[in-house]
This record gives sequence, C-alpha cells and structure tokens, in this order.
Amino acid sequence: MGVKLQELIVRNKIEFSELEGKILAIDAPNVIMSLFNFARKNPDGSRAGLILDRTQRPISHLYGLLYRINFYYSKKIFPIFCFDGLDSELKKIKTKDRLNDFIFTQNLYRSMLRSGNRESAKKIAMSREYLWPNLIKESKQLLGALGVPCINSPASAESQCAQLVKDRITHYSNSQDFDSLLFGCLHQIQNFSKSMRRKIQGRWKYQKVVPVVIDLKENLKRLGIDQFQLVDIGILIGNDYFPGIRKIGPKHAYKFVKNHKNLENVVYQEKKKYDFSSLTLELIAKVREIFLLPDVLTYYPSLNWSFPNEQRVFSLLCEEHYLNREKVQKNLAKLLANFDKCRDYFEKQKAKPRAVQKTLDQLL
Repeated sequence: MGVKLQELIVRNKIEFSELEGKILAIDAPNVIMSLFNFARKNPDGSRAGLILDRTQRPISHLYGLLYRINFYYSKKIFPIFCFDGLDSELKKIKTKDRLNDFIFTQNLYRSMLRSGNRESAKKIAMSREYLWPNLIKESKQLLGALGVPCINSPASAESQCAQLVKDRITHYSNSQDFDSLLFGCLHQIQNFSKSMRRKIQGRWKYQKVVPVVIDLKENLKRLGIDQFQLVDIGILIGNDYFPGIRKIGPKHAYKFVKNHKNLENVVYQEKKKYDFSSLTLELIAKVREIFLLPDVLTYYPSLNWSFPNEQRVFSLLCEEHYLNREKVQKNLAKLLANFDKCRDYFEKQKAKPRAVQKTLDQLL
C-alpha cells in the first residue's frame, strides 16, 4: 500500500552520472515485485500472462535481477539489498506458521511435477502460500551467487534501508514507497531503472519516468514540521499499519497536524467532523513506535561485494529453471566486466577524502 505523500513531498530530478560512486540500499521486496509483474504481450499489445519456465514457475524476477545488477554496476553503483523480516501484527493478518505452510506447499509442488501433473503444479506455484516466499528465496539465492550483499531486516526492509542511510553506509535508499520517509530516510531515490518507465498500477501499461531524489530534511523544513509530525500525517492518511481516517487526504492531514501540533490534538479538535473511533491512543503509540523506533540492524559485519560465482548462477538459472544458457552466459559476461570497472572506480574513490571514506574502507 504505502503512504500517499506525493502531494506534499518535493522531488528533484537526478542524472545517472550524479550517482556514480554511490552505494544504494535497495528495498528488495519493492524491486522484486515490480520485476515479477513484468508480463509478455500479445501482438495486439494485450497481456499474454506471466513468464513461466517449464516447471510452471515465474522467472521474470530472475532475469530482471540479473539485468538490474548489471545496470547498477554499469552506472558505477554498488547495491545492498534489504529483505523483510517479521511483519508487525498491525500490518497484515498472516497464517500462524508461514514457514511450515511454505515447506508443505513446496513439497506438494515437487510431488506434482514428479507425477507429471503440470496443471496442478502450476496452480500450486501461483498460490499465495508458495509464490511470494519462493520468489524471495530464489532472489536471495541469485543475489548471493552474483556476489551482492543482502541484509535480512528484523522487521521491514524499508526501515532497514533508512537505517543504512542514517548510518552513512549507503548514500540513498531506493524504493518507490514514501514509507521510507516516515522511517526517517534522509535521502531516497525513486524511478531508478534502466528502462526509464514504470508500470501503471492496476493496468498493463507503462509510463515514462525519470530518476528523482527526495531530501527529507529539506522537505521537513519547507513544510515547517518535524519527523514526529510527518509520522502523524502518515497515520491520518493511512499507511501499511493503519488504514487512515476516512475523508482525510494528504493536504487536510498536513493542515491539521501543522495547526494542532500533534495527532492527539487533531483528534480532539476535529472529532465533530471526522470519525476517529478506530484511532485509539494505544494504536497511535504503536504506529509511532514502528516508524520512529523501528526494529533494525545497526551492526553490519559482512557487507561486501564479490565476483559472481558462475557455477551457482548457472545452476540456479539454467539447471533448475531451464533458462537459455547462452543468454545467461552473455549477460553474466557483461555483468563481470561491469563489476570489474565498478570496483576499480570505487578503489580510486578511496584515495580521495570523502565523507564515506570509512564505509569504502570497510566494504572494499
């Protein structure tokens, strides 16, 4: 879902050249979902469906990650991928034991394949219990084989990305969602892709986009509010942990919080006009804590980039998913060459006095 702050936040265009020598914290689920949603088109331009391998599993996220990592290295950018940990009890209603659900469904899927029942295997592969956990599992495996560092956040990936920026391990967080700002991300990149286009939500059409950067401190100063008040605005208009108050959009939420100083005062002053019955003091405190005091890692002992392990990449993509070996080999060769150039560029940057000197010394 994400919080709809686009009407309040100023975003500035940024050129790819300005990102050379930068480290990005990537909201992995955000990126993987966008890659997964890529679909084949019929000659008339209509949607032909997801791209599946012969085992009836989606593969667009795997090809997409291979291309995406190559793109980062070609722009002299080092990525760090952050994955979600445990969901907050406020975020979604989950089954009690998702791991056991996934293992059970995975075994059932393999059984259907062995028996030759491809139709049943396809249904299982696209089921809620199997699909997303498997996409995440395979993405982690591929990133590991490509030598890209990953962080498993204790909670949300976005909060971990924001923390990496705060700790000056990375320069930017890369996510399309504005929740990163509620988590206190100081610098955020959006619309960052090689294709310079993004799928329109709910439709099989794409629109042209340009990379933009958000400076949190500049936006807070321009709006005349602080981080605490930004979170209160996010609660009023809705986010992943609370659906918001009906009939209150971004502009009204901003006006109320700025005039009344905090959410408790907004509820008291505006209670005759809006229904705040779902917004208890306890709930306000819980959501604020999620954003202002997120559960994140602050110690990073094993963040480094390495040359791809070609054997592991071929095993995952070509042997397990039957992808075209020649095509994979061609793209992997490009990735290896770009990684070498990217690493050399960063090594030269280490010789210059910079704010991220400590980071580069630790990671290279």
